[in-house]
Amino acid sequence: MREHGTTHQLPLNLFRLAEEKALRPLPVAPFEIVTWHQSKVALDCHIQVASTLYSVPYQYVGKTVDVKLGSKTVEIYLDSNLLKTHPRGEKGRRVTDWNDYPPEKAAFFQRTPEWYRQKASTIGPAARETVDSLLKLHAFHYLRQCQGILRLEEKYGEVRLEQACSRANAFGDPCYRTVKTILERGLDKQKLLFEPVREAGAFLRGAEELCGSIKN
Repeated sequence: MREHGTTHQLPLNLFRLAEEKALRPLPVAPFEIVTWHQSKVALDCHIQVASTLYSVPYQYVGKTVDVKLGSKTVEIYLDSNLLKTHPRGEKGRRVTDWNDYPPEKAAFFQRTPEWYRQKASTIGPAARETVDSLLKLHAFHYLRQCQGILRLEEKYGEVRLEQACSRANAFGDPCYRTVKTILERGLDKQKLLFEPVREAGAFLRGAEELCGSIKN
């Protein structure tokens, strides 16, 4: 409220008369401090920034992109053109938009072991047994084999695929190569000449007799 030595006016009065009208309102969103990074798009359609993986459209695999890392969003640019926006992910996590993958790969990665079991059940019990046998060994390692077996339906139909799976199961070799070979050679149309021998789940004569024969 004191008189200013240079203007000889009260600062508050000068502010209200000349300066206040020139001020603009604060922006709706607060100012955000961001950092910029560069990262190369890997073969799995992801980049790594601040220990988090973010997907990028597959057309840009192998390209080096600029990444604007904010507190809530991540923006990915190539030659100043915005390619992708993601919500900020937690450290060590993967933020993926399945639309960034080629259609055939996106469909594969989104299908869980349970999806393959249900799909096989619609074909028949033998197909379900084949898929169950593969997934029991190592679920994610054999997903591609399950996919291959079920896709044989498109060429040979449900009935033949079910018969081929039944034959492969009977011989204890329910894998993609076996089922495919059976269909290609038409073996699914032939009857088994003998009943394949399956492993016994227990001693047929009992443990006491077995131990007695070992002693003798």
